[in-house]
Amino acid sequence: MKNNLENPIRRIMICGLLVIAVVLSLGVSAYGGQGNSSGSRITYSLQAEAGSALPLLSKNNAPAVPVQDLPQAAARMTTAESRQPHISGGSTPKADAERPAPAIKQVAAAAAGKAAPAAGHRKEKVVYLTFDDGPSAVTPKVLSILQEQGVKATFFVLGDQAAGRPELIHAIWEQGHAIGNHTYNHNYHDLYSGFTEFWRQIKQTEETVREITGVRPQLVRAPGGTFGHFDSTYFNLLKQAGYRVMDWTVDSGDSRRRGVPAAEIVQASVADLNSASVVLLLHDGSGHEQSAKALPAIIERYRAAGYEFGVLDTQSDPVQFRVSSKAASLQRSKPSQDWISANIAPNAELFAPGKALALEIGRMQIKLKPGEYRLQHGQYYVPLRATVERLGGRVGWDADTRSAAVSWNGRSMTLDSQKQEVGIHWPDGTVEYRAAQVQLQGSSLWVPLRMLLEAAGHPGAEAFVNAEERRVTAA
Repeated sequence: MKNNLENPIRRIMICGLLVIAVVLSLGVSAYGGQGNSSGSRITYSLQAEAGSALPLLSKNNAPAVPVQDLPQAAARMTTAESRQPHISGGSTPKADAERPAPAIKQVAAAAAGKAAPAAGHRKEKVVYLTFDDGPSAVTPKVLSILQEQGVKATFFVLGDQAAGRPELIHAIWEQGHAIGNHTYNHNYHDLYSGFTEFWRQIKQTEETVREITGVRPQLVRAPGGTFGHFDSTYFNLLKQAGYRVMDWTVDSGDSRRRGVPAAEIVQASVADLNSASVVLLLHDGSGHEQSAKALPAIIERYRAAGYEFGVLDTQSDPVQFRVSSKAASLQRSKPSQDWISANIAPNAELFAPGKALALEIGRMQIKLKPGEYRLQHGQYYVPLRATVERLGGRVGWDADTRSAAVSWNGRSMTLDSQKQEVGIHWPDGTVEYRAAQVQLQGSSLWVPLRMLLEAAGHPGAEAFVNAEERRVTAA
């Protein structure tokens, strides 16, 4: 009888254990086999109610600063983690794990409080090659390499060097490079003794460059950079005066000591090939032959990394170092309000937007920006080489005679700044000479536009002015 009673009881107990085992098994599988606590389940529920996304990684939130190995870390996500339940209003970890690397970086950037490009958008990478302290005997080599490579750059020139080598300033400008202002003598003691001395040197260099090219440089680079040198007075007054101060993001290291080898310059110059925008500091001053030697390899490395080469201008985003505590604590006297009123505001007017001059000559049309032409005594004056070459002609320069040979529209001409005449060479071998007001600025010739057009066989020039532009047309 006892055995008969024990058998039903044993069967009931076994069935109960089996039921408990089944229930536990179903509970574990419902949470992906993770063994998550009820606290974890409540956390996910609150995230769903808030409409926020699940963490990028299953156990850790995205790092505060995106790291380069983030895509690999996500790829190592376990199968169990990829099976986390879908939460309405957010993305699943499985979806994050399967995204391409750029999308994962976008999530990480958002977690760091940084704006990220739209999915699938590839931001263009640009490098700006900049050269300080020239022109010097090194500059022609740099210009030759840039011309061979089809690359434009920005030259921050010293006024005393520009005054002694105007032909190099002319060559820089004529080849389409940008010219910036690097003060006159690079003397730290003078420049950072007070703002008015810095200003004096900036204006002296500006006038030197203007006399050579006809254009005032607005870009300014402080010798040694602004860090430790500029206080808020320097930054604020230069901005109010119409200048754009530009430091750099990458230092090539070519001025850290004398004779830095080219290999070391290349290595420092390409240390960061991930940034969307790079402003690279190089030098073309005396003694920087190794910088010129390193230049082809630098260009090659940036090209291989997918960079375009840009030229800095006043529309470029400024790269400026912060004001250091050292510079802020210097007891430098500030300019008086009378000095500021007499110098800063009038200077800004030099760079105020003006009307462009549109030239519609035959089938060609170009525009000269304000500063690329002048209006004198009712006549338009234009830089000879820049104008003719943009209209499809060619210009040669004879430094000894201070004259230019022009081939344009099927005609050959000679413009002589000493004799103040233009000679038109006819097919029969004769030369017709006409008086011409040819102005020589450094080694750049400026000529009356109407005279140039008539000599080149574009008669009947007509000038118009409207609210948007000035326009000259000729057949």
